[in-house]
Amino acid sequence: MISTPSSPNSVGGIDLIRAFAQLFRPTLGIFAALAGCATVYALDATAQLQQYLLTAGVLVCMSSAAFAINDYWDVDKDKIDHPERPLPSGRLSTLQAWWAAFILFACAMIAAIPLGVFPFALVLVSTFLLWNYSHLLTYSGILGNLIVAAIVASALLLGSLVVGRPGSMLYPIGFLFCYILAKEIIWDVHDANGDRAQSIVTIVNQWGARAAFSIVWGLLSLLMGSIPAALLLLPMVHPLLFATFSMIMILSFGTMLARYQQQLSVDAYSGLIHWGRLGMLLGIIGLLGTAPPL
Repeated sequence: MISTPSSPNSVGGIDLIRAFAQLFRPTLGIFAALAGCATVYALDATAQLQQYLLTAGVLVCMSSAAFAINDYWDVDKDKIDHPERPLPSGRLSTLQAWWAAFILFACAMIAAIPLGVFPFALVLVSTFLLWNYSHLLTYSGILGNLIVAAIVASALLLGSLVVGRPGSMLYPIGFLFCYILAKEIIWDVHDANGDRAQSIVTIVNQWGARAAFSIVWGLLSLLMGSIPAALLLLPMVHPLLFATFSMIMILSFGTMLARYQQQLSVDAYSGLIHWGRLGMLLGIIGLLGTAPPL
C-alpha cells in the first residue's frame, strides 16, 4: 500500500467528524472501556476515580487506534470488502489515519503509566501487536484471529492488573477470548474475497466456509458447556447473573449465526454484527458475575 497525503474525495466540517467516527468505531471502544472499568469495580469497589478514568481512556484510545491503523494497512483489501469505509471511499487520506493511530496509541501508553508497571507493559505489548497486525496477517490470518481475540480479552486482564488481582478473572478472560475468536473467524467468511486477493491465509480460504462455521459452532458449544462447569467449580459473587447473561450472549449470537450461515447475505451479516455487539455487552455484565468474593 502507498500512503498518500490527500484524497480527491476528502471532506471537512461535520463530514470530517463523521468520517473519523467511522474510522474509530467508537461503540467498540466504549464496550472495551466498560469491560475494563466493570472489572475494576467487580474486583475492588473501593477503587479510585482516577483508576476508572485512566483505564477507560487507555481502552478507548487503543481500540480507536487499532481500527485506524488496521484500515491504514488494509485500504487495498477494503476496496474489495468494505468500499464504504473512509479510506477506500476517499473521505479520509491514509496520512490522516496514520497520524490518528499514532497519536491515540501514544495517548494510551501515557495514560497507562500511572496505572503501574504491569498495566503499562500490557498496553505496550498490545500496541506493538496492533500496529503490526496487518503485517502478521501476511504470515497467517489465523494467527491474526488469535491476536485480536487475545487483545480484546485483555481488557478484563487490564482491569484486574489495575487493582492488583491479575489471576482473579482467568475464566471470563478465556470465555471472552473464545467468543471473540469465533466472531473473528466469521468476519473472515465475509472478507474472504479481499483476503484471497491479498494472499492472506484464513480458515475459510484454507479449508472452506463449512469448516469455518463448524469451528465457530464448536467454540460456541464449548462456551455453553463451560457455564454449568463454572457454576459448580468456581466461587462467584453473582452466579445467577453470570449464567443468565452469558447464555443470552451465546444464544443471541448463535441465532444470527445460523441465519447468516443459511443466507450469506449483506442483511444477515449486518444482523450478525448488531446482535454480536449487543450480546457482547450483555456478556460483559454476565462475565463480571464470575468475580470471586474478596
